[in-house]
Amino acid sequence: MLRLDYCLSLKTLPESMGNLKSLQTLNVAWCLQLEKLPESLGDLESLTELFANRTAIKQLPTSARYLKKLTKLSFGGYNYSPDLPSKSLFSRFSSWLSPQSCSSSKAMLPAFFTSFSSLKELNLSYAGLSEATRSIDLGSLSFLEDLDLSGNKFFDLPSGISLLPKLQCLRVEKCSNLLSISELPSSVQFLSINGCTSIERVSAPLQHERLPLLYVKGCRNLIEIQGMDCAGNNWSILNLNGCNNLSENYKMSLIQVVSLSLSLRLLENKHLAFKYGSFSNSSFNYFP
Repeated sequence: MLRLDYCLSLKTLPESMGNLKSLQTLNVAWCLQLEKLPESLGDLESLTELFANRTAIKQLPTSARYLKKLTKLSFGGYNYSPDLPSKSLFSRFSSWLSPQSCSSSKAMLPAFFTSFSSLKELNLSYAGLSEATRSIDLGSLSFLEDLDLSGNKFFDLPSGISLLPKLQCLRVEKCSNLLSISELPSSVQFLSINGCTSIERVSAPLQHERLPLLYVKGCRNLIEIQGMDCAGNNWSILNLNGCNNLSENYKMSLIQVVSLSLSLRLLENKHLAFKYGSFSNSSFNYFP
């Protein structure tokens, strides 16, 4: 493992890094001045984890296509937070926060991106993804279990997500342009769309053996959660705060459906009662 994260003055890495044939994890996250990775990156034949989020990197080297063992990839932009501790720190990072730099930052996704066929975890949060990058098809990432697309500017999810047979966790938080979510794979167990202020409709997968979780806090234009009232659907909504477009009657119907599903499932299996019992109170804290 090579950890260089939070090396704020780091600007380059040597080409000789490619000689680290046994290296399995490379972490350069939050190296804010690091603009590129060496072309020798592709020589890291044992690399399974690459964390290059919150850097100034605009493109992976072309040799990255040879990282066939890569199972975890984190490659996103700088996440603006109003909780930055000081104005001076804000000024220091201002070049990462401008709308112009955000929209142009992703040239970051190379054409060979989907060649990472062994990926299990992919974090592309705040990566500047927009409608221009919709041509990227994630459907070939058949081992993908965890996908984070939060903070991007697309109106629709990238194609192929419905074809991911092992996807369990999907985060698309604070995607302010996203209008709807549909055709999720039935394997999804956790979906968070917190802060998606434009989203109007969500379609939940219908059949589950476990108790899936749905976070919709702050989705002020949400009108409908499709499929919630279908037989066999056991989704648990943990927070409807800020979902002001949902009628009170609709909220009450969701509460009744989720309450019934929870009761039946907990009676069926005692270990579920132990595992999810802590949700029994918070699950019904729906109203602002």
